[in-house]
Amino acid sequence: MLESLLLMFSIGILGSLHCMGMCGGLVAALCMSRPKVWWTGLVAYQAGRVASYSILGLLLGLFGSLLTVVGGWPVLRGLAIFAGLLMVVFGLNLAGWLPDPLRRFSALLSERIGLAAIARSLVQRSSLPGWITMGFVNGLLPCGLVYAALTMALASASGGMAMLMMFSFGLGTVPSMMFAPSMLRKFTPELRGWILRVAGVILVLLGVMTMLRDGVMHSHNMKDEMSHHSTMSDMSHVTE
Repeated sequence: MLESLLLMFSIGILGSLHCMGMCGGLVAALCMSRPKVWWTGLVAYQAGRVASYSILGLLLGLFGSLLTVVGGWPVLRGLAIFAGLLMVVFGLNLAGWLPDPLRRFSALLSERIGLAAIARSLVQRSSLPGWITMGFVNGLLPCGLVYAALTMALASASGGMAMLMMFSFGLGTVPSMMFAPSMLRKFTPELRGWILRVAGVILVLLGVMTMLRDGVMHSHNMKDEMSHHSTMSDMSHVTE
């Protein structure tokens, strides 16, 4: 359990460097248009994002637990491997070696929802509910990294565990999102590119480890379940 939470937290920290370009720009717009950074509002914004991830994790975890009831272990194993594959793809994108297929769609959806307009209106007033709502909606935008995390949460086959995994993932994204304005000012393009490449390589390695670890784990679960059914069957024959 702790290993999974630490993995999700690490994915959040490394992957959120990519998010500075999309979500970080939104944070910068919220903060830089004010004379001073309103840290209370920024924390509320992050709380909204983490809450949206946690709720999605809970729902998908419950769905995963239903799959186990109907013998869906092969599906969960496939999802675990798929999650690792998504992490590899995202890591390659983070390093600049692969384009992001969701970037344009996410930007278009953000524009259609009117997040930029909402952000500009929030700048004019200090409304905690508004900033929380903004963060919650932002957490629902299409993102390859979030999809990978959610797939891993679904593969956990537990509502509570999946919620904790997504909460840990959300916490991992907070540092770079909180300090995005100052980081965007201080990072040179060369330094940012070097950091993204290193983070991308680490994410690729984590993705490969996830595919290997979760694939083996779900194989063991399937064997245990088959062994349990076999034992119950043998006991029933003995009883007869």
